[in-house]
Amino acid sequence: MSSVMTVEGCSVFRRSADVVSRKVGAESILVPIRQNVGNLDFVYTLSAVAADVWALLDEKHSLEAIIDTICANYDVDRETARTDVTVLVADLLEVSLVSQVS
Repeated sequence: MSSVMTVEGCSVFRRSADVVSRKVGAESILVPIRQNVGNLDFVYTLSAVAADVWALLDEKHSLEAIIDTICANYDVDRETARTDVTVLVADLLEVSLVSQVS
C-alpha cells in the first residue's frame, strides 16, 4: 500500500481508539477492534521504526517533530525520514488507523 499524501510539517495526527497494539519481539502488531472483537483479517505489523512513529501519533507531536525524533534516534537523513514517515502515515490514514487532527 503506498498512498500519496500531502501534509504540512505542522500536521498532527491521532491514533484510532479502535486499535489495540502489542509488541511481539522486535515488531509491533496493530489489530483493529470493532464492537469489542479483534478483526484478525486486518492485522498490521510494524517495524521498530514504524512502532516509534505509531507511539508519537498522539495529538502532541507534529509530523515535523516525529521526523526530528526519527532522525535523532536512527542513522537516517532527513529526506529519507520525511518520505518514510509520510508514506507510513498515509498508509495508516488509508486504513483508518489514524486521523488528522490539524
